[in-house]
Amino acid sequence: MVEVYLLSCRAGGGLAYRCVAGQLGVSETPDEAASRIGRIASDGPDPAVAVHSTSWRHLGDGSIVLAYAVAPDPAPDATAVPILSFAVPHGPRASLPSLVHLQPEQIAAHAARHLALVADANPDVRQVLAAYPELARSLGALPQAPAGQLATSGSGQSGAALVVQVKLPRSGSCPAVASAA
Repeated sequence: MVEVYLLSCRAGGGLAYRCVAGQLGVSETPDEAASRIGRIASDGPDPAVAVHSTSWRHLGDGSIVLAYAVAPDPAPDATAVPILSFAVPHGPRASLPSLVHLQPEQIAAHAARHLALVADANPDVRQVLAAYPELARSLGALPQAPAGQLATSGSGQSGAALVVQVKLPRSGSCPAVASAA
């Protein structure tokens, strides 16, 4: 299965997402499936959209879900869910890193952080996002490091998580995002 997290910057501030999912088609690559499922241009790669694989997870039935981030959402007027928390979730112990109950918002937040990291290193992604300054600023304000290198609150105890505080601006732009570790 392929899940696509379509990221947007909404009026009134904040990052938001829509999640769409589908199966891989016959002879289809996961990248092609993500573009099809996310309704990205069907005649080849769309130079105005960044598509990047961000994570995978195992389901109890033995299947694997591949998650993709897409920015910007190609349907900017579609109803989207705000990302209210950027805390980095993790499993109960270092030897059990997978979460039992992962929420879509957690996956969307991870996808946004991951895309911010990729944009920092990849000039093509950076160029796409430059055409959407509010979205680029909001993504660029996120911590840009692999999850294992982000500072966590607490003293290495189980359940510690990076706490990211989102401050809503007074204007209609995306929020400033600040790490509070």
